[in-house]
Amino acid sequence: MIIPELSADFRVIPAMQKYFAYQLSQIDEHPLKEWAIFRWHDEVVSILWLYNRVPDPKLLDLARKLHAQGHDWEAQFAQFGYTDKVQAPNIGLASHGVNNGMALKAAAVWSEITGAQADRDAALRMLKTLDEFHGQPNGMFSCDEHLAGRNPSQGTELCTVVETMYSLETEISVLGTPMLADRLEKITFNSLPGTFTPDMWGHQYDQQANQVLVSLGKRDWSSNGPDSNIFGLEPNFGCCTANMHQGWPKFVSSLWMGAPGNGLTAVAYSPNDLRTVVKGVTVAISEQTDYPFRDSVRMVVTPAHPVAFPLQLHIPEWTQHPELKVNGEAVSGARSGTFFTVNREWKAGDRVELRFPMPIAVTHWYHNSVAVERGPLVYSLKIGEQWRKEKQTGPATDYEVFPTTPWNYALRLNAQDPAKSFRVEERPIGKQPFSPDGAPVILYAEARRLPEWVLTDDSAAPLPVSPVQSKQPVESVTLIPYGAAKLRLTAMPYLSE
Repeated sequence: MIIPELSADFRVIPAMQKYFAYQLSQIDEHPLKEWAIFRWHDEVVSILWLYNRVPDPKLLDLARKLHAQGHDWEAQFAQFGYTDKVQAPNIGLASHGVNNGMALKAAAVWSEITGAQADRDAALRMLKTLDEFHGQPNGMFSCDEHLAGRNPSQGTELCTVVETMYSLETEISVLGTPMLADRLEKITFNSLPGTFTPDMWGHQYDQQANQVLVSLGKRDWSSNGPDSNIFGLEPNFGCCTANMHQGWPKFVSSLWMGAPGNGLTAVAYSPNDLRTVVKGVTVAISEQTDYPFRDSVRMVVTPAHPVAFPLQLHIPEWTQHPELKVNGEAVSGARSGTFFTVNREWKAGDRVELRFPMPIAVTHWYHNSVAVERGPLVYSLKIGEQWRKEKQTGPATDYEVFPTTPWNYALRLNAQDPAKSFRVEERPIGKQPFSPDGAPVILYAEARRLPEWVLTDDSAAPLPVSPVQSKQPVESVTLIPYGAAKLRLTAMPYLSE
């Protein structure tokens, strides 16, 4: 008898078999329609899960019918037609942000059936295309409700954030591409907490990378309403209220995956305790870390008795000169942007220590603006916040948030080495690190005001093209992690001096 991993309920497998058999018998007469046409691949994930446990060829027949009746995402991204903000009359389900976030896994999932390298290549092309035309500094792409271009004042729906995370987690399990693990961490540690209140009782339907005012305002969204930007129980539409909860749990369940050679892979890093079985041996791994706010990770491996297996470790692409030790002895060969394998016999108490130096990176975005990154975290200008209660629904409150300090700054950068423009300060890590006052890492920089850069439709007006000039006095400004800043300026102009 096959027992599912999570529920341990023996009834799950027979119920899935009966459902898929019934669907196969009906799908020609009752084909996919509306939303299901664009989300066929999510059902194929479940079909493949069952097929790997009960290899019934009819399951693959059903998967092929779903693919045939579903939207051809690979064709859409091969000849991509949404190269700018999507507006009426071109709005449709193919340009819908959540559908595109879910579709990022489509080609990778389909490659499990075809085995075709072209499908695997298409999976990576999808993400690259969204980055090119709609990418945002927080790791996401704009979609308010539909693909909306690169302006950082456009919004990104919370449902798209968690669905993109799940797509990346699925893709990693199929493709094993280190770059996807970097992107998963970037979205998880920035876009996800950036759209919640610190206690997670409130969330936004649409977040902005440049979010200088949270209000009931008519913004330049592709189609969303005036309450899409406020923090609350159910702003704009209830889908995110239900869907937001998959973000953290699925990330935690994807921290570890199997590795070739019956081993284990550390896909992403966070404090966790793993208990699994490798080659018939129970293995526990305790991971202690303050990542992403600190650069060190420590693991203690405890097998029930000695067992040899490969341990793959994600080495982020952004780090330089990563350090790896096993039982205090340095291990050479770990390179940035790879999964590095330690192949040995593991004994109880073996220690794995990783250090990923976190240099500051200054990256360029819309209108040649810059974003500041350090490790997996993106940093935003800290703006004073005044939270104003809009309404109360049981224990949940809807809030508008108004700035109490200026936001329209241009950074003063060191022309020879922009990273030298910032001073890093690490602070204690408290219970709510993703809050303005609880930010465990702060960057200090210099900037000048741009008085002519003002609000338009309750959002920061389009960025002036950098480099810019200002005669305002030089001021010291503070940058905090994106996820901690509920008002923020992330894509910033920089000065010509």
